[in-house]
Amino acid sequence: MILKSNNNFYGWLGTITGIIGGTMIAMNSELSKFGYIFFIMSAISWIIQGLRNKDNSLVLLNSFFICINILGVYHWFF
Repeated sequence: MILKSNNNFYGWLGTITGIIGGTMIAMNSELSKFGYIFFIMSAISWIIQGLRNKDNSLVLLNSFFICINILGVYHWFF
């Protein structure tokens, strides 16, 4: 399925926030824990994109990513 450019906002948002999150965690600094927040934002964006495109595998994968990243937030913030 080819997406129209105006129908891919959440895909790009998910990509950009995922890159930021991965970079922050990989830097292994005091700010790394905030990378999990970006990963959650990325997963939510990809879920929205998956729902809009009826891509259930994308929705399922990112639903699990949200759970995994909530575990990361819990581990680093609490």
